Amino acid sequence: MFLKRIELQGFKSFADKTIITFDSDVIGIVGPNGCGKSNINDAIRWVLGEQSVKSLRGTSMSDVIFSGSDTRKAVNMAEVTLVFDNTQHFLHVDYEEVEITRRLHRSTGEGEYFLNRTPCRLKDIQNLIMDTGLGRDSLSIISQGTISSFAESKPEDRRGLFEEAAGVAKYKKRKIESLGKLSRTQENLDRLEDIIMELERQVTPLKRQAKKAETYLEKKQELEAIEISVLVDEIEHLNEQIEEGKKKAFDLQSKKALHETTIAVSESKNLELKQEMSQLDREVNQLQDEFMKIMGEIQSLDARKTEIDEKRKYAMASANAEIRAKELKAMIDEAQYEYNDRSSRLNELNVDLKLNQEKADKLSNDAAQCNVMLNEQNAYLNSLLNRRSVLENLVKQPFNHQQGVKAILEVKDSLNGVLGVVSQILKPHDNYENAVSNAIGGALYYIVTEDEISARHAITYLKKNASGRATFLPITVLKKRGIFKEHEIIAKNSVGYLGTANEFVDCDTAFEVVRDSLMGNVLVCDNLINANELARTLHFNYKIVTLDGDVVHKGGSMSGGKVRDSYSPMSLQKELDQIHEKIANQQVKTDKLRDDCSSLASRGEALQASLVQLKIDIAQLQPVVDAKKAKMDRLKAEYEELKPGELNDDEAVSEDTLVAQLSGAYSKRDAITSQLKIKRERRAKAGAEVERNDVSIRNLRRECNALLADEREYELSRVKAETMLQNALNRLSSDYEMTFEYAQTQKMDTDIAEARKRVQVLRQEISALGNVNLEAPAQYEEVSGRFEFLTKQKGDLLAAKDKILEAIDEMDQVMIKQFKEMFDKINAELNDVFRTLFGGGRASLVLVDPNDILNTGIDIDVQPPGKNVQNIKLFSGGEKSLIAICVLFAILKARTMPLCIFDEVEAALDQANVERFAKYISHFRGGSQFIVVTHRPGTMAQCDALYGVTMKQNGVSSLLKVQLQEAMQYVDKKEVNA
Repeated sequence: MFLKRIELQGFKSFADKTIITFDSDVIGIVGPNGCGKSNINDAIRWVLGEQSVKSLRGTSMSDVIFSGSDTRKAVNMAEVTLVFDNTQHFLHVDYEEVEITRRLHRSTGEGEYFLNRTPCRLKDIQNLIMDTGLGRDSLSIISQGTISSFAESKPEDRRGLFEEAAGVAKYKKRKIESLGKLSRTQENLDRLEDIIMELERQVTPLKRQAKKAETYLEKKQELEAIEISVLVDEIEHLNEQIEEGKKKAFDLQSKKALHETTIAVSESKNLELKQEMSQLDREVNQLQDEFMKIMGEIQSLDARKTEIDEKRKYAMASANAEIRAKELKAMIDEAQYEYNDRSSRLNELNVDLKLNQEKADKLSNDAAQCNVMLNEQNAYLNSLLNRRSVLENLVKQPFNHQQGVKAILEVKDSLNGVLGVVSQILKPHDNYENAVSNAIGGALYYIVTEDEISARHAITYLKKNASGRATFLPITVLKKRGIFKEHEIIAKNSVGYLGTANEFVDCDTAFEVVRDSLMGNVLVCDNLINANELARTLHFNYKIVTLDGDVVHKGGSMSGGKVRDSYSPMSLQKELDQIHEKIANQQVKTDKLRDDCSSLASRGEALQASLVQLKIDIAQLQPVVDAKKAKMDRLKAEYEELKPGELNDDEAVSEDTLVAQLSGAYSKRDAITSQLKIKRERRAKAGAEVERNDVSIRNLRRECNALLADEREYELSRVKAETMLQNALNRLSSDYEMTFEYAQTQKMDTDIAEARKRVQVLRQEISALGNVNLEAPAQYEEVSGRFEFLTKQKGDLLAAKDKILEAIDEMDQVMIKQFKEMFDKINAELNDVFRTLFGGGRASLVLVDPNDILNTGIDIDVQPPGKNVQNIKLFSGGEKSLIAICVLFAILKARTMPLCIFDEVEAALDQANVERFAKYISHFRGGSQFIVVTHRPGTMAQCDALYGVTMKQNGVSSLLKVQLQEAMQYVDKKEVNA
């Protein structure tokens, strides 16, 4: 069997899935009127591509979907599948079983086709069944209406049936397509002619402009290469000049700073020395007054002592032994007193020497310790100064390690739409620097642009100069982010929660979307413990940062720790401010230590001078003590000669005696003299030091003035060189879109002086060219290319036109041959079929225009037995139907058709003709398969099997299959038994 089964679901009255299996040559489908039996024929035609809603007995295509009944709801989809046995390859595919499915959806109106369950096009289905006898113009699928209209149709309308039978429909379709292609080809040729003529008018002037532009570009390219080399050489020279100037300026500044420091120290020292000299002058004047006073007292006491000594001298020379002994005794007491006094003074000086030596040693140790501390504090101060220098450089150039960001910022002014780096436009609140930095993360170095075009242009610049990579944030694509309201309520009631990160950042209004996009959904907590707890409460749906910079990421992972000497662009300025404050405090501390060390040094010098004077005084007093002792011993010896054994050493001279007064006066004079000497020497030394310092200060000031003048000169030279350097860099950036580093790779090895001359010549030549259309080469190439291409296309179209005409001629010949052969075969069979079905008479097919086989209509010349009717339209309805059936059977005899579907085609026939019709179907058993929708007993009797269509439920069709042979055997058996 060719058609093995039909599967219907939701198609018209077949609401439920229904499978009709065809296992016989002739199958009848019977049932009362309105039961839905003709819907089976509609289903087959629908699957095979019927697009006419009217032919399917509807008003819109959705009418084929079951629309419901009193007891059933409407369905949303209709689907029908035809399963064909293709073992004899009636269908030109490799499959031995072919399934064709069509599906329609009510909601969308969308239709689908499937071939062996694979989606396909309607065109694929039409191509598959073309020339198989199953086409829409074939009489192999006919209904009561179409069978009667066949006889009444115009001869030209009947032609399609015979073309289908002759197998030329595909050629006709191809010819129509070829004619369409030919028409389109001619239209394309006409358009091409117009375009080619227009292009011819453009090519010549564009060629001249293109040549001029090429000359311009060649000179421009040469100028660019040479000028880049000149600019690179100039930039290198200026860089060297600037660096050399910086070094010299730094040396000058260092010398000047050293001189200024020396001057300040010397002036401070001089001020101290002058204050000390003034104090020494006052003390010397006071000591001089005391010295004059004590000298007057000594002079008075010496006079009295001289008078007493003269009296004793006289008494010793003229008196007796008793008086002499008495005088010697008095002289011994005085000598004893003088010796004891001088000896006591010598001991006191030695004690003072020892004490002062200890003080000097202690001062020396204190000074050494103070110097050690001063060195340590100076070292710490230097480390702070070095860190300040590093931070200042980082603040000036915070993106040295971000090569791409640095490159973009260096040419920011020449790139449109570059607004800045995230770390520059967002300012965190105090103490929130670490939190904000870690909230943003790597986005700190993202570059903010006005739009995507600006970002693309900047990326192109980086690629062209191989200047690294950078990430860009176009403001136009950013959206604010935040946290859900319920999560915000939970966070605000959590311990340690401070807010979202964007709340702790200031920025311009234009950048608020940047801030909120990066940090609007990042939470801030005071410490990591509270951050962990909050993250757990919010199910790890948000990134949380702490004031120390620890991070709890979405999902629960954590980051933290500290890297030595690490920094964030956002915390640089704060650290720099802190360093300035530390330096100021450390400077005060260092200055105080320096003053303390200076004071200790001055005190040490004064003490050393005192020690020297003490040693001198001791050296001067020691002979005096020895002399006094010798005098005392001599007087005692003389007294022993006068009165041996009577000398008593216990007696002492009263402190109120003249000798005691004179000794005290001499002692005071010596002390004043020693102090005067010390202070005068210190005064002289301080004065000499002040003079030396004054001379040094004057010399240093002259040198400072000279250094300042040199520094100003170098500064002016540096500023001028930097201006020239910036201009050169701007030219590289704006004119050539190059960085200096990339331009260095393009530098040519050439004589720079000659290159400068060549630059001037090229500029003059370029200027002489006047207005240049730089688009001309591309336009000429485009127009010329189009002209050549279209000319070639024209040739191709002409060749294609010839091939199409040749193909049409070939197809015409094939169609004429096949159509004529099939027409003759059908005509030869028609008369026999007609005589059989009509019981005599004659019938033949007539070509309306035998000279135009391709387009001629086909008329039917029939003569039923006993009638002479000239026009087929004058026959009765039954006769017209029978004539059409005769033509169909003639076609089936001329060409075997795998499937014929008749839908009440015999309805107009009388009983005798019905029986002849039904019996004639039997002639085709084994060659063709017949599906006959009928309610005529004569037709039913010739069927192998019957499908009864009924409606158990209103509006829903169902099927019952009966094998006719089995039914007849059952009836015969029943009659026998009866």
